[in-house]
Amino acid sequence: MSDSNSDPKPKRNLYPNELAEQNHNRQPREDLPWHVAFDLNEAEPGLAERLAANPESESFVREALVGDRILAVIFHSGQWYAMDGICTHQGGPLAEGHVADGCVTCPWHGWQYELETGTQTTSRQPLQAVFPIRQNGTAIEVQLP
Repeated sequence: MSDSNSDPKPKRNLYPNELAEQNHNRQPREDLPWHVAFDLNEAEPGLAERLAANPESESFVREALVGDRILAVIFHSGQWYAMDGICTHQGGPLAEGHVADGCVTCPWHGWQYELETGTQTTSRQPLQAVFPIRQNGTAIEVQLP
């Protein structure tokens, strides 16, 4: 016999990103501060010069902890993108995924998200939060809600 008060499925702890406000707009807001995600000079020697010299052909992906958010920060086809770094499917690290054709593919189970909107490519639902991002000299900065 089972106890009717017990939950047969154990609950998992939520990731910090799952508890945070979701954002599906990359437009900067005047009421929010910019936070440094990382400095290009510290990320990889010569990275700033390489991205500036070949913006359309170079790609770069890095995981960044900003506040209590884990972000995937991506340079692709001449633009910077910032999105929730934890895949909504099962928590895979998007910064370790493959970036191509304006999408990032989670390395764990292949879920793909559009860099611009966070839309999952199969369901067409905006599942990944995206954030305003800019390059300020060699600093890569993001806005969080």
